Amino acid sequence: MMNVTFDEVLEKALALPLADQRRLVFTLSAAPAFETRNGGEYLTPREKLERLVIAQGKKPLNFAELRELGEFFPEDESVDDLVNAVRAWRRDLRDRSVE
Repeated sequence: MMNVTFDEVLEKALALPLADQRRLVFTLSAAPAFETRNGGEYLTPREKLERLVIAQGKKPLNFAELRELGEFFPEDESVDDLVNAVRAWRRDLRDRSVE
């Protein structure tokens, strides 16, 4: 079985055309957790993805918490610039200091 990270799944999902992204969101939100195949019960792709996210300690962004942290990104930058910056920060493996 191939190990795929949540970030890899997200990157591929974001590369889809907008109509396909909407279909993906609808499919994942409407799908049941288990499906039956060949008489056995298996996790659905949505449930596998949710469990992968939880296992990797990912959680949704909480914008209220982000606002409490103060200004961390210029208001004149686009959302795409923000997303690209966050991705770059996540890929940065250098030691970080709070100071």
